[in-house]
Amino acid sequence: MKKALITFAFALSILVGCGGGTPPGVTSHVEGTLRVRGDVETTGDYRDFILTVVNQRDGDVDTLATAITDSLGAFSMTVRAPEAGIYPLIVERAGQQLALEELVVVEGDSVSISGTFPLGNRRLIIRSPENAAWAAYRNTRGQHNQQMNALVQGGAYTANQLRQLMEQSSTILWSVADTYPGTMGAKTARAESVIMLEGWNDSLVVARYTDVPLDAPILVDMVRAARRSVARVAGQDSAVAVIRSYVARMDDGERQAALRSELVIALADSGQTDLAVQEAAELRRLHPDSQWAEWASRASYDLENLQPGMPAPAFNLVSRTSEPVRLDDLVGTFVILEFYDPMDDGFRRNLAARNALFDALPDELFSKVSVSVEPDSVLNDGMFDEGDHPGVFIYAPEGLASDVAVAYNVNVVPTRFLIDPDGNIMAKYVGAALSGLEQDLVSVINGLNELARRNQGQ
Repeated sequence: MKKALITFAFALSILVGCGGGTPPGVTSHVEGTLRVRGDVETTGDYRDFILTVVNQRDGDVDTLATAITDSLGAFSMTVRAPEAGIYPLIVERAGQQLALEELVVVEGDSVSISGTFPLGNRRLIIRSPENAAWAAYRNTRGQHNQQMNALVQGGAYTANQLRQLMEQSSTILWSVADTYPGTMGAKTARAESVIMLEGWNDSLVVARYTDVPLDAPILVDMVRAARRSVARVAGQDSAVAVIRSYVARMDDGERQAALRSELVIALADSGQTDLAVQEAAELRRLHPDSQWAEWASRASYDLENLQPGMPAPAFNLVSRTSEPVRLDDLVGTFVILEFYDPMDDGFRRNLAARNALFDALPDELFSKVSVSVEPDSVLNDGMFDEGDHPGVFIYAPEGLASDVAVAYNVNVVPTRFLIDPDGNIMAKYVGAALSGLEQDLVSVINGLNELARRNQGQ
């Protein structure tokens, strides 16, 4: 499959807080009426519905506004939020949560809410241009996911069918701005429209991405997708120029830092390693006390030590069966060095495919070394209660802090390296998916077969 099928994986936490610097805060006015069906409650007294708008960030929950209905079910409240965004709206009564909705809060918006309980499969009616735009975006997202799931579950689908669905949903998302111009929902829909097309219609991505507003909540994700499309259409240098142009237009803040990290990746992809290292250093300088400083340090280490063609860091380990495992002893074979956690869901889901792949590689040509970063030996041994697995297994009691994990800059598992017979790095693969490694191994084996044919012909 050409790319990830589901593109609507944006959490509300991403949509809340889309700008840099210190936000001035926004205020929306919300009013409405909540009632109960007559066949459920005959009193006609609809008081004591509690509506609460909250802000969830960094594990903390702050209450932004609260309202309680009167006997007629009417309420009103002013929501003061730190910045424009999507916030959870909770409706409770008599200690029970009755509804959880998404409320758009932007400066000056007037919102009307109504609902009759029990809601069943219905949602609260939330009226305002901003919330209508968000509903249009959300409904398109839901319809796309339903169609995608139906297509995939049907089994007999083609790449062309997937492309058509992506283009159809992308067109609908793009058109939300025609009906609700300037709204947060429209800006989000346009950005996601571009993201959805990446890898399926790169030319259309290139034609559209500059029309996405700079204050779109998921702008960074959109720019990342556009960068990859531009690289395929116009080359890596053009892709680098795209990222530089966005970095120059961003104020200091989270989004600029994220785009600077993408610039490091773009420069590395274009082969400009020295410039990539310089940009990583600049990222650390500008954001010294952030997560991006750590990211930049790791990126610099990768660029300076773990690029294709560089010598793989030496290791001297002991297997679970007490046998020495040294990289120097494996020279002459291709080495697959794998870092894993036996309890990781992604690794376990792909374990059967991993075993089949490793089993198919002849031991005289390929060495498979797997290092567990789980310190608990009981959990490590438990994986072998289910049967044997091909390769040599090593337990690292220090986990990610072990010398070998540090030398290979591992912070996500699974992470795999392919090392050539001379001990040089060929490629790095991060994540549970095996497709990248499989493709490279096919190329290696084809090259070995071609070399064998040539030797036989001499």
